[in-house]
Amino acid sequence: MLNVYEIPAGGPVGAQHAAPLRTGAYYLLDLPGYGYAKAGKTERAGFAQLLRHILDRGRLAGVVWLLDVRRDPSDDDRAMQDRLAAHGTRVLAAITKRDKLPGGQGLRREQAIRAALGLEPEQLVATSARTGEGVAELQEAIGALVRAGGA
Repeated sequence: MLNVYEIPAGGPVGAQHAAPLRTGAYYLLDLPGYGYAKAGKTERAGFAQLLRHILDRGRLAGVVWLLDVRRDPSDDDRAMQDRLAAHGTRVLAAITKRDKLPGGQGLRREQAIRAALGLEPEQLVATSARTGEGVAELQEAIGALVRAGGA
């Protein structure tokens, strides 16, 4: 499945503090549960074709990748990173559920995920929907990713 959301030029509601985009609206494409969906060979082949089509788009600003801080990167995550790197796609990893682990343990998990996927420190933002931790930073980082993609 692919969910498509149109984001107005000023950004999503509640993100007015972020710098405006240079161009009009942009689209957020959501691939829910790519690594957890129970799928057969035919469905996985269809997903791989959809992903290739998305990554080959010339106007793709980048990918915001949601990763649960409590989970090690799966084989699917590693394969996704290989695909993204092969296409030269800019990646921003949003580490989710940061509130579920205490400070030091959460930081170690973030570093382990970053190392396992070969991401740079600036490609990672730790977030918690429950506490709001990192949400403003994530909004700003997404805005920067979109602005850089339009340059």
